[in-house]
Amino acid sequence: MRTLSVFLCIAVVLLGGCRGKHKEASPEAKLAAENLISEAQFAWQIREYSRVEELSLKAIEQRGDYPEYWVLLGMARRRLDNASGARKAYKQALELHADRYDREKKDEDLAQQAWVLALLGQKDEALKFLEKSLKDHPDSTVIQRMAAPQGLPHTFETAQFKELAL
Repeated sequence: MRTLSVFLCIAVVLLGGCRGKHKEASPEAKLAAENLISEAQFAWQIREYSRVEELSLKAIEQRGDYPEYWVLLGMARRRLDNASGARKAYKQALELHADRYDREKKDEDLAQQAWVLALLGQKDEALKFLEKSLKDHPDSTVIQRMAAPQGLPHTFETAQFKELAL
């Protein structure tokens, strides 16, 4: 349970700090999406996964360009045993992370691409992607931590990851 709490804390930080493809949205729409995701994160903590799915979809209606919203949707769908829906959400998140990296060149998006590849059940590809990313960005601490044995490879062995991955 502690690992899940740490994961959710990291997700909150990423959701607060990462921005996807800029789309003209009013400040009200941005705030509405952030409030919906905040409520979805609370619903996740109390294990109301159908509520997480509903709130994530509403947030995506406001700001569908944030890959983190799609990851949360995929995780909720996975918890609801909707593997097909989870796969679609994870694939959309992967595409959005790649697009955002192409625009902003932030190492965090490379690490998140590896994470989503792993959620899609492509663990070997995720590790290869991290290795390549580390060669391209040898000074990136986020990629170094993710590629380290106690990073993503360790995460593969956790029960929480196994419940969320396809």
